[in-house]
Amino acid sequence: MAGSPGTEDARDLLLRYLAQLAEGGESEIYLSADGARALERVIESPGSTVRAAAPQAPPAVGRAAEPQPKQPPAGRATPDVPEPEVVDVELAIGPASNSPDMFTEASPLDGMSTLADVERIAASCEKCELARGRTKVVFGVGNTSATLMFIGEAPGHDEDLSGIPFVGRAGQLLDKILEAAGIRRDDVYIGNIIKCRPPNNRTPLLTEIEACMPYLAKQIEHIHPKVICTLGLPATQTLLGLKGAMATLRGKVYKYKDMRIIPTYHPAAALRDPKYKRPIWEDFLVVKREYDRV
Repeated sequence: MAGSPGTEDARDLLLRYLAQLAEGGESEIYLSADGARALERVIESPGSTVRAAAPQAPPAVGRAAEPQPKQPPAGRATPDVPEPEVVDVELAIGPASNSPDMFTEASPLDGMSTLADVERIAASCEKCELARGRTKVVFGVGNTSATLMFIGEAPGHDEDLSGIPFVGRAGQLLDKILEAAGIRRDDVYIGNIIKCRPPNNRTPLLTEIEACMPYLAKQIEHIHPKVICTLGLPATQTLLGLKGAMATLRGKVYKYKDMRIIPTYHPAAALRDPKYKRPIWEDFLVVKREYDRV
C-alpha cells in the first residue's frame, strides 16, 4: 500500500534535505525529541521502502555544559593565540558577487540607499515557502556601521516571535562568549543567512538560502564590516562558497579584499555537546584579535 500524498511529499523533502547535508560534508544531524519522533513517522510510514532505527534525541546539556571561557584580564586584549592560516577567497555572496536574485524583473533592492529600506522590503517578502509559516521576519540587529558582523543560520522559535536574531538559548550563550572575549554586542551587527524560521528549526534548504541571498548581500554591502564571523556550517558554506565539514573549514582566516572571514561552530552546537566549547572559544580569540587590529 502506497503512502499518502502528504507522506510522500514529506519523505521527498526529507531525502533532499539529507542529500544536501551529505553534499555539504555533514556526517551527523541533531534532532529534538519531537523531531526524532516526526522523522520516525515519515520514514517508517506504510508503504515506505526506507527503514531506520528511531533517532535518539541530542544529549541533555544543562548550564554546566555551556562554554564558560575565562574573562581576559582588564587592560589586556586577548591571550596569545597562534596565527591561523590566511586563505584568499572570492565571496560567494556579497557586493562583488553574482548572487542569485529571486526577482524575475528589476530587483526592488537596486538603488536602496539605506539598510532600513532593504529591511522594509524584506519584511513583506514572500519569495519562498517559509513566508507562510513565519511570525516575523528576522532581518538583523546591531550597529549598522559595525566593524564586526556575525552571520548565523536561521531564526529559531524565540527569534521568530521577537523578530530579533540570537535571543534564545544559543543567543544567550553567544552573549556570554562575546562578553568573555571583551566584545560588546551593541558594537557588532548580527544576522542570519535566511530571515524566516524553517519548520522545526531544520537546516535551510538551498532554494530558501538562494531566495534570501540578495538581502544578506545588501546587508554586507551597506554595513561593510572588516571582520565577519560565520556561525555554523550553512553560513560558512553560503558566504565562502566552499564545501566540507566545519572541522576542516574552521581554524583559518579567509581574506577577501579588506574583509576577514572567520568560521566557527554555531553556539547551539556547544549546547548539544560540550566538545565544541574549546574550538568555539579558540575561534573567538582569533575574531577578537582581528577585530582589535582594525
